[in-house]
Amino acid sequence: MATEFYHPGLRGVIAGETDICSLDDGLRYRGYCIYDLVQGASFFEVAYLLLYEQLPNEERFADFISVLADEAELADGIPELLELLPLHISPLEALRTGINLLSHGDPQSGEAVGEAGQAQAIRMLARVPLLLSTICSQRYPGWEGETAENKKEYRRFDPSLSFSCNLFRLLQGRSPLELEEHALEVALILAIEHEFTPSSFSARLAGSTHADIYSAIQAALSTFIGARHSGADRSVLEVLDAIPGQEDAEEWVRARQEAGDRIAGFGHPVFTESDPRAALLESYCQRIAQLRKQASREELAGVIEDTVWAQMRLPSNFDWPFGRLLEYLGFRRDLHPAIFVCSRLVGWCAHAMEQSSSGEAIRPRARYRGAEHLEFEPIWRRDA
Repeated sequence: MATEFYHPGLRGVIAGETDICSLDDGLRYRGYCIYDLVQGASFFEVAYLLLYEQLPNEERFADFISVLADEAELADGIPELLELLPLHISPLEALRTGINLLSHGDPQSGEAVGEAGQAQAIRMLARVPLLLSTICSQRYPGWEGETAENKKEYRRFDPSLSFSCNLFRLLQGRSPLELEEHALEVALILAIEHEFTPSSFSARLAGSTHADIYSAIQAALSTFIGARHSGADRSVLEVLDAIPGQEDAEEWVRARQEAGDRIAGFGHPVFTESDPRAALLESYCQRIAQLRKQASREELAGVIEDTVWAQMRLPSNFDWPFGRLLEYLGFRRDLHPAIFVCSRLVGWCAHAMEQSSSGEAIRPRARYRGAEHLEFEPIWRRDA
């Protein structure tokens, strides 16, 4: 076996080619600069771009929204089955089970990614928020302002509204303010895709075997559930909880640095100077914090960010503002990873479909580092 470039975490290793996302020149989705997409496109337009490889015109966009509206319904029995899940599992784990239930009722169940991927991706985009809303309603009676009067109105998909507005209504039982809606829309666009993350690569692995797209999403979601992947935005809030005031930030950061601890929300394997997603989301954090009378907490976040950069030369990443923004918007902390998934599943679908079309299953090699040329002994001769 020829000697190849190797890194234990595959950092810097080129593991494939993609047309979906580029991190080399800032952040781009299918060639479009993220700044342009955030300023000019809706989440649904960006989802269309990732799934269909081009931005829609007005006619195609109207058709896309119409299909989403038609598919935004859970099959009979799914809410009842979700209610049987134990309460100690997280909403994210419950969502994984819910997506598995969706696959069983899909009219194209079992078809390979290349045959049914786009249609099934649209169904998931329409139904996963409904799953999450159902999970929340069952687990948190009277959660986030839900009443008998508004339950029927807010527990359905409204094709005339943005994705962020629909998600807000489903999870909080009220319509967002214009600023809240726009802030969440931007956050979801920024969360929709990020090249070869562990979860996206898992989706590609499944797609390369020509598994169905639900299996690819389950592979991605099971990877995402790991604490090193999905726990970052909640850990960001724990950092803020741990520091009493601005005057304590420097000492706290120094202690973490001396202990060799990683600080949640800081550092990125590619964006070593500045994460464009964090830069775009910071202004919305500040404005929503003012709205929610959380200005002092936001000021503390700014001091921590400056201190980490001064002492460790680590920039804030997307998780740093994302977790804060969701908290300021009133979403429960245990819902943050699941809200992220409502967006990122589009990117996962795009990766599974792209890899499926390559015609080759991913099958890397490993560098063996175990014992060599051991002599076999029968069991009766082996030492205790």
